[in-house]
Parts: sequence; C-alpha cells; structure tokens
Amino acid sequence: GFPRTLRCCLSNTSLVPMAFNLCIPEDGLGEPSICSSVQIFKITHPSWRKGAPGFMKPREFRISPCRGTIRSLGSQDIEVTLCSNSVREYKLELVVDVDGVGKVLALTLTARCIVPPLRVLNPVMAFGHCCLKVPYQEKLTLVNDSDFPGCYCVLPQEHKEKAAAWYSSCEPSGIIEAHSSVEIPITLEAQLLGECNITAELAVFGREGSPLEIHLECVGQGPVVYAYPRNINFGTIQVLQDSSKSLHLSNQSDIPAPFWVEMAGKRSHWRIEPSKGVVPPNSEMSVIVTANLDDTKKFQDKMKLFIENSHTTIISLQAEGTGTTVVTNKPFAPKFDFKPHFSFTPCRYEFKMMNKGQRIHRLFWITEGFSTFQRSTCHPVLSGTKSKDPSQSPRPGSPVFKLRPLMMELRPGQTVEMVLEGCSSTAQEVKERLLCYATVGKEKAKKQIIQVDVTCRFICPAVQISPRAISFHVEKKPSDVLALQYQPLSLKNTCSLPFSIVLDLEQPFLICNVDQQPLPADSKPMMLDVGEELHLCIQFNPADENNLNSWVAERVLRMRFLEHPHEEQISVRGEVCFPNLHLQTKAVDFGCIMNDTEQELCVEMTNCSPIPAQYRWSFQTDSQVNTIRRILTRRILPSSQQMERTPWKQRTIFYKAILCKVTLFLHARKRAFVLPACLLNISTLDWEVAPCSFCIIAIVLRPGRRSLQPVVLVFQELPSTAVEPQSSVRRRGLSQFSEVEHLNVGMKEVFDVLPLWGVLQPGESQLVTFTFFGHANIVARVTALCHVEGGPTYKVVVTGEASCPSYQLDVEEIDWGLQVFNKVLKAEVTLWNTGVVEFTYVVPNSSTGTAANPLPGVPVVMPTTGSIAPGEEQVLKVYYLPGKPRVFCRTFQVQVAHLEPAEIHLKGEGTFPRITMDLPWVL
Repeated sequence: GFPRTLRCCLSNTSLVPMAFNLCIPEDGLGEPSICSSVQIFKITHPSWRKGAPGFMKPREFRISPCRGTIRSLGSQDIEVTLCSNSVREYKLELVVDVDGVGKVLALTLTARCIVPPLRVLNPVMAFGHCCLKVPYQEKLTLVNDSDFPGCYCVLPQEHKEKAAAWYSSCEPSGIIEAHSSVEIPITLEAQLLGECNITAELAVFGREGSPLEIHLECVGQGPVVYAYPRNINFGTIQVLQDSSKSLHLSNQSDIPAPFWVEMAGKRSHWRIEPSKGVVPPNSEMSVIVTANLDDTKKFQDKMKLFIENSHTTIISLQAEGTGTTVVTNKPFAPKFDFKPHFSFTPCRYEFKMMNKGQRIHRLFWITEGFSTFQRSTCHPVLSGTKSKDPSQSPRPGSPVFKLRPLMMELRPGQTVEMVLEGCSSTAQEVKERLLCYATVGKEKAKKQIIQVDVTCRFICPAVQISPRAISFHVEKKPSDVLALQYQPLSLKNTCSLPFSIVLDLEQPFLICNVDQQPLPADSKPMMLDVGEELHLCIQFNPADENNLNSWVAERVLRMRFLEHPHEEQISVRGEVCFPNLHLQTKAVDFGCIMNDTEQELCVEMTNCSPIPAQYRWSFQTDSQVNTIRRILTRRILPSSQQMERTPWKQRTIFYKAILCKVTLFLHARKRAFVLPACLLNISTLDWEVAPCSFCIIAIVLRPGRRSLQPVVLVFQELPSTAVEPQSSVRRRGLSQFSEVEHLNVGMKEVFDVLPLWGVLQPGESQLVTFTFFGHANIVARVTALCHVEGGPTYKVVVTGEASCPSYQLDVEEIDWGLQVFNKVLKAEVTLWNTGVVEFTYVVPNSSTGTAANPLPGVPVVMPTTGSIAPGEEQVLKVYYLPGKPRVFCRTFQVQVAHLEPAEIHLKGEGTFPRITMDLPWVL
C-alpha cells in the first residue's frame, strides 16, 4: 500500500519520429491497487480482513506516459510506479511497442513487497468499574520494530446488539512509521451489570491471517440514587384540596438514573408528579407528592420508587383530612362577589352542591347577625361560635341575600341545586356572611363547614353628559332667514355595567344622530357598553313660533334607563331674539286734569334684545277703539231749606215730580282706563222712593228690560253741626248729571308722543314723552302703536279727561252763641270733592297760632292746605279764642284750585261769669 516510483529514458535513434506504447503484460487487469493513505479512511472495507483479493487481479503498476511520439533522434523520460497490495516478489518486463514495427524492447522490473510485523504492548485493557452506557476511554499502544511503515485499523465491533459492552475508537486507523509506536484511543461502554470481557481486533493492511486480538475487561454497574425523606407526614390538610410535599432524588453516579413510582394501595389518595423520569448524573431533582383526601380521617399509604438498574426504595406516606367534602360546581366559598349590580334589580346566582366524601352530610344555612334565620332553622348556640364583638349581635330586619334551600341532606355523590338571590332599593355596598353547619355521618355534634362572605355593590347608572345644559341663541335680524340649529350631545357610560337608555324631548327640539338626522319616533332603546360613548345632536327649530316677539323655550331632555328607575335630566334652552322693546307700561292714564291744561307723562322704553331696534310711533286710526267726546253738564240746585222743611211724604212727591218732568241721564264713569260711558235714560225705568234711616232717601230704579240691572240712587241730607248754620249748604262747580257730545277733534290735537322714531342700541333706554292736551270737559282714549322694524308692534292705551273742579262745604257760618271769653272754641267744617278732578285747597292768611294756644281774635284752621281726591272729603278744624268779653264776628277763606275763595263766617259773644246781688253798694 505504499507506492514506489522509478524512472527511465526512452531514446529515438532513428531519423524519423517514433510512436510508442508501453505496457507490463503480467500486471493485473482489475481495478487500480489501493494506497495506504486511502485505505485508512475505509475502515469497513473487506480488504482489512481478507487482504486485497477481488474478482480480478488489481493493476499495481502505473506508467507515465504509457504512449506518445518521440521525434527523430529525441528521447522521452518514463516513470514507473508500483503500489503493491500483495506480499510477494516481482520480476516482470516493461515492453516497448513501436507503431508499425512491433515489440522492439523489454525492460526487466524486479521488486519485493513485505508487511511489517506490528505488536501491541498492552493486549489486555482493564477498564475497571464502568457505569452502564457510560463511555470510558483507555490508550492502546502499537509498536513497529521494522524498517518499513505499516497501515493498521481497529476493526468495527460485530454483533454489537448482543454484546455485554460496546467498544469503539475515535481514531481507529492510521499509518505507523518504521521503528515507532502509536497510541490508539479505545472507548468502552458497558451494557450489562457485572463483569464483562470482550475481544477487539486490530488489522494490519496486507497481513495475511487473523487480526491482532485485544482483550477488554470491565465491571458494569447501575446508577446510585439516594431518596429523602423516607417518611412523609402531611399532617392535617384540607379535604378535596391538593396538599404537596417534595421528595428529593440525588443521583450520585455518572450516569442518568431513570425512575418510576408506584403506589402500594389501591385507589390511593396520593399522586406523584412526575411519576417517572430521569435523574441527571451527579445531580439532584425533586418530585412532588400530592395528597387529596376525601374524608376527615387519617390516611396512610406507601410509595415504591423504582430506579432502573438499581434497587427499589419504599417511602411511607401519612395525612389526616379536615374541612368538608361538600363542594360547589361554581366558585362560591370563601368569598363570593356579585360584582357591580344595578339597585332595584335582583341579582341571582345558581350553583350546585355535591358531597364528594364517603359519609352522609346534613346541612343547614344561616346568615350571620340575623336572628330571623336562626329561629327559622332552630340553630342552637354553639360554644365555639360565641363572640363578644358587638358586630356579631343580631341585626334588625332581614338579610339582603337569601339562599334556597336552607336545609338539605347530601348522601355520598349526591348533588342539590342552590339559588342565591339579593336585591337592594338603594345604591350601597352590601356585605353579609353565610354560615353552613353540618352533622357528618353518625356524629352528633354540629360543626361549621362552610363560611361565605357575599358581597355586592349595588349601583345606579352613571352617565357622563357633555354638556349638562344645552343652549341655543338665535338673533333674527330683519334680513335674516331662520334655519334649524344643532348642538352636539355626548353620552358616556361611566359606570361598571352596560345599560339601555330611552331619550324623550318635546318640541321645538328634536333628538338627531351624529349626521343630524332625526331619530325615528319608534326607535329602539340605545345600548351603551361600559366606557362606550354615544354622540348625538339636538335640533332646535327657531321658527316654531311665527310671531316677531323674542321667545325662550325651556324643555327637559329626560333620559330613562331600562335597567333602573333612575332618570337623568338635561336642560335644553332655546332663545330666539328679534328686535324687541320693553315698555315700562302698556297703559298711560293721565287721569283727570283741569280744563285747558296739558300734562306730560314719560314712559321708559328699553331695547331688551341684542339687536339694534329701529322704531316709529303712530296712532291707531280705528274709530271704534279711539274715542274723543265732551261731557255737557247741567246744574241742579235744590233748596236745602225746602228739603229741611218738607215732610217725608211731601219730599217723595217732590222727587217724583222732578223725575217725571225732567229726563235725566246717569253717567257712570271709571277712573282707570276710561271705557265708553254707560248712559241710562231714567224716564224708561220703573222707580220707587223708599225711606231710609239717618235721613237718607233712596230711589230704586228698576229697568223695564231684563238686560239692565236695578240702580239705587241715594240722597242723604247733610248732618247739622253742633251749632246750627244760619244759611244753606254751598255747592260750587259742576253737578254729577251730564250729557255726552262727540267731538270732531283729531287725535294729534289731544295726544302727542315724542320722539316719533329712532334707533335703540342693545340695552339702551329712552324716555318716551306722552302729552295730553286737556280740552274743556273732554274724555279721550286712543291706542298708540310702536312699530319695530323686523319686530312686533306694541300697543299703548293712552287715556285722559279734563274737567272743572267741583266741591261742597257743609257750612258757611258758625255761630257759637254765648261763650266764656278765655275758652278756646272748636268747630268743624267738611270740604267734599264732588267733581272728577283732584284739587288742592288752601286757607289764605292763616294764623300763626296753634290749636292749643290760638291768638286772641284770630281763628286757627287746621290743616291749612291739602289735596282731596274725587269723592273724598277733608274735615277742617276751626279753633277760636275770643280773648275779650264782647260780641265778635270773624271770617276766614277756603280757596279751592283756581276758583273764587269761599268765606266761612264765625260769630258769637265772649263773656265771663258774673253775680248780681240786690244789696246796696254802701252798707
């Protein structure tokens, strides 16, 4: 397998070119021989075990070049290489064949091929104790004492699956030089426990006979695993609940330790996770031992720990159950939260209770703190549940949460359906504790097995409204056209539950969607999820009222919740502003002024709109509304002396005669807002005279037509003062009986208004002056119109009348007679306003004295001045001190308005007490 090359030269001695062919006829005709450098990579090639035989003898010689042409008188170098695969001696010929001539030359080739004798220094390799399936490596020394190199290979193991150990080499083949040695690594992996002796083969390339044998010895052993603790006591644990402890496995060997676990008892209450696995070499791992008990008693069991290729370990297990084996199919104890729930809506929770234990359970439920439940279940007081906490004392009323059924009996594996309900009429957070007591199996003592803290937060729907108040403001100028107005409205669910809402809003407002389209009247309730926001629009129709007055519409947008009686309200306000004015009054009454005078009254006019208001004044031309007429008066002056001297029967005849001969008209007049006068022709009425007390004569007028009401005219004789007057009662001015004459006078001659036109800015005020010209005995009523451009027309009723003042004094002379001269005399004079116009009076040249201390001979009248309304009277008190014992006669005046003053005469005689004796002067 080690090639050798020799060289020779072939010369052409002729004068022509020579074409030649070289060959070794005795060389093999098979595949080329194998070189050692290639053979070492073919450890599975059959040539390692059987030399290099094949179907045909290999070609061991290689000639280069084997053919060619040599020019005349030229030469060619030839290389002949021998790579022998056989141990033998060679003597062959190299034949030179010339084209056209034949064999012209033969060159003898000789060679000898040998295999060096290699030896193993340690043909027996002891590996000692080997863990199963763990590779162990040792060095094998190969020595070449010859002068030639050699090629070697550790042959692969045959029938490996049945071997007690496996061997291999990471460098199984190679070339060993002459007079050298190599170390070959040998790896051994024990597969069975106990002693193991196997033979490995080392082949030398080209060596005939059996390969070199190497004996491999070892002792196979399994993993060493230590488990602790050997006794696991869980103590007291809750039944039907997993309780876990750790079992530690320590692998103190160099190989992994596969393990598995089995429980000794049937239907064991323990389980191991993982129940099988592998403990890594020289490491530790833990397995979880979990106990799940189904009764409140003591349980014991044993666990078998199997280690592959090692011994088995027994672990003792022990636990005692506590609690209850009654469970629910849904989460319920120890705390149950209904989560947020709307008040007024019952909350309900359905679940099942199952007895997963081995014994029968008799259960009953109570609500802690409520004596009603305790009485209903006949629950005795347990010594273990006594508490001094005042919060544990029974509370009045009934609990919010109610559980049905309250009592039951559960056999092993039996299930019963339970219902928990609650409802609250107020928004609050309710916390109540439900307690379940049971007697288990044949036990007589009752014990608490379940405690549930039930919580529910009853809430009201909460919605974030933006904005809380919606306001529309429209300013209508004369050139503007009213259009629909929109305002956004957003509703956001800020509570922790979804709800459905129904919105209700009255005209002139409408609820629209975000696209400003009105919602249908029969639209379904709108659902709002938690945190969801609904965007709407509110529509306002400013043309809902078709007048020109500024108006305000205030409505309430009501939001009702289907899940709760709570209601939200949003104020919606719409304001439409026209050019509007505010007048201080809509009726200007001048009352009654004196004839041929004029009077002005001012009315404040304010622009109450945010728009400039252009106005103008005019008078309404309707003759039925505007009336201007004159009152014609007649004077009737009956003699007071005749009335005083005439008996009652004669007076009746007198009044009858007057009423029969003269046709009179009764003029009924109202002071405020003068209406057209009501005139009654007395001659068309039935009348009768009836006597009255206090010298009053009443004439009852009964109308002949049913549409008129009876009228009573009362005539009263004026009472006499303490001192009888010496003359008749004085009446001045016009009488109460009048006739009506309509005047052809223009309204502008009676009334006037200034300014006639103008512009008022927003908020600006202006005084409007109304003037009444008091033509003699006139009664006028007109309607003034204030026209606002782009706004309404305002009406102001203007009334007034003019008349002459009329009054009456009850006495014109006061006679005190004989009085003590140093005594203050007193008397009264009554002044009546018998007209329709208020007047003022004055006592000219009044005295500077007082009522308690008047000046002698100077009368004192009080009050000296005043104003008397129509139909009213004023009593003038007169004080006079004679001062001297003599006859006195004095006069004072009372002037009413511009009329001629009236004189009141005072007379009497001042004296003093005197005694007359008839005795002589000189005694």
